[in-house]
Amino acid sequence: MIHLQQVQKKYDQKLILNVPEFKLDKGIYWIYGLNGSGKTTFLKIIAGMIPFDGEAHINTISLKKNGVNYRKLVSFAEAEPVYPSYITGRDLVLFYQKIRKATPSQIDRLIAFSGLGPHLDNPIGTYSSGMVKRLSLLLAFIGNASFILLDEPLATLDTEAVHALPDLINEFRQQYGCSFIFSSHQPFLSASLPIDKNFSITDHTIQPLL
Repeated sequence: MIHLQQVQKKYDQKLILNVPEFKLDKGIYWIYGLNGSGKTTFLKIIAGMIPFDGEAHINTISLKKNGVNYRKLVSFAEAEPVYPSYITGRDLVLFYQKIRKATPSQIDRLIAFSGLGPHLDNPIGTYSSGMVKRLSLLLAFIGNASFILLDEPLATLDTEAVHALPDLINEFRQQYGCSFIFSSHQPFLSASLPIDKNFSITDHTIQPLL
């Protein structure tokens, strides 16, 4: 379970998010919000990537008191990922595989999903935006995170990857027990991907969509 308490985030004294309390059990969730509404900020708070006021827990593990173990439970894919241009995709895959103790079979499955096999030994600076996006999704799925956070996961993806992503999500949910949170300014529509609950970020806070 994710549990946020008295979470606030400001930039230059401007309030971006105010979340008195928020809880999520295992499942698949979609967070809607217009561009600039705070979707990315919300996910980065859960991922432990930015400072904020308040508390965040996954199960009983506190982000602020036990950040290392907390961050082992969560994985995050940026909406617009940026990596050093001189390293190869394989460099990153092997690094993530090592630190997350992923199996070779899982890595092979994710490389197949990404379609990046022929390009992994090329510098990332030679990748198209769609290839970089697929690499970021590949990396987010490596390991066995309790929660995988995907910010605008369909942005810049080609049609084949858009159709393949729901199957991969369902596979990881069943095989590894992963939960997923997507953020998007448009509905994440897929008949094969049951969404447990939809949320909206408006007026600096998050609330269920009825």
